Amino acid sequence: MKKYISIAVLFFLASFSFSQNSVSYKVTGLKSEKAYLSAIYGSLQTIVDSCTISKGLIEFKNTSALPVGVYRISFEDSLYTDIIINNETIIMSNNVADQLDSIKIISSRENKVYYDYWRMSTYINDSVQMITKIGNAIYEANHHKLTPDLDSMARKAYRLTATLDSFTSQLINANPGLYASKLLKAYITPDWTEYKKTPGAKIYKNKSGFLKEHFFDNIDFSDSTLLNSEVFYVLCNDYLTRFVDPETDSNYIAAVDFILNKALPYQPVYKYILNLFVNTFSDTEWEETFIHLIDNYVLKNTCGPGEHDKKMSERAAALKRLKPGNKAPEIILNDVNGTSRNLYEINAKVILIMFWSSECEHCEEVIPQIIHIYSVYKPLGLEVFAVSVDTDRKSWTNAVSKNGSDWINVSDLKGFQSPVIAAYNAYSTPTFYLLDAEKKIISHPYSPKQMSDGLQNAFGK
Repeated sequence: MKKYISIAVLFFLASFSFSQNSVSYKVTGLKSEKAYLSAIYGSLQTIVDSCTISKGLIEFKNTSALPVGVYRISFEDSLYTDIIINNETIIMSNNVADQLDSIKIISSRENKVYYDYWRMSTYINDSVQMITKIGNAIYEANHHKLTPDLDSMARKAYRLTATLDSFTSQLINANPGLYASKLLKAYITPDWTEYKKTPGAKIYKNKSGFLKEHFFDNIDFSDSTLLNSEVFYVLCNDYLTRFVDPETDSNYIAAVDFILNKALPYQPVYKYILNLFVNTFSDTEWEETFIHLIDNYVLKNTCGPGEHDKKMSERAAALKRLKPGNKAPEIILNDVNGTSRNLYEINAKVILIMFWSSECEHCEEVIPQIIHIYSVYKPLGLEVFAVSVDTDRKSWTNAVSKNGSDWINVSDLKGFQSPVIAAYNAYSTPTFYLLDAEKKIISHPYSPKQMSDGLQNAFGK
């Protein structure tokens, strides 16, 4: 999947003279008064400069000291334009009402190549998405049966993708040495047909098998300047999305090992990808993958873990203690009436521990489902032990009253700094645990459906 850019605007006032290595960007129809220049590092953005907009003209001077990479010009609250800064004077123009079609690169070879690609990419990917949407509708209407029309549409989509790859290769070949060319090459899907022509080429059963091993052939892991873009972030996420099927911990572990082994010789890129994976899997149901990353990579860091790594290591250790069959950590907290409630003193066949917050929108969506589950299983021996991560007593008690739940509601009002949160690795809300009558963990459901399945098994119905 190619990365799409939401283009906002660029413009130039020809009568101005500009200093070397600056960015000049005039926006027709621009109403905002302030613009910001942010450095991109994977999925992160850091503001490095700002300017006051004068008659639609955005100027960032003295950009020579900025590292080569992709930068984002932001304005009008939600509009932005990505540019490449690489020791050039950049002069661009656009119209806020027309966006991509109106963009003009007046001065900057890097950005001319960059936007020639994105125009073609946007056009072709929009067409492929439309074909896919129509194809899916036909497939559903034909009760999941393939038809000649679907085959024809698939071939058309393939030809469009091949056209984009061919166009991109022509841009790269015509502009060797540019940062834009390195970025564009990384986004080209490796060509299985061409690979099969190489001497000693490995035999693969299908294209998917080829790509699973060669997906990263066109990106240079040794080039740390590519970290100053979204390319490693996009491709790593694309790989996990496309080639981990079915989604299981063992398959995710194999995927992250494959990518990290490719990056291992190149420490800046390796450290970025490892951090990306640790953060990606830290609050998901793929707990074994997270533990694997900590045990086999983070804790083996010869330089010693930093503060972030230490926290992640503590979370992995907590998850090990929270595996099914282990005794749940004790919780002793006050309820809404100020009465101390002890988890271990609850007499119930099954206990659902729920970590939630009055400010959590997802909790607000899920709690009505929990209320329904509670009404069904309470007569059979279910009790809910709801631990709020609020810090404001009034917000907590108001939410309890609004929910109308009559289960046990407790909190120490310490938010995510509570020792209970650390003990249960409940750094996102809602978080659930099912316990048996002996307070041993039955499961750690991540959705009401998983919870219902766990309850059906626990109660035998």
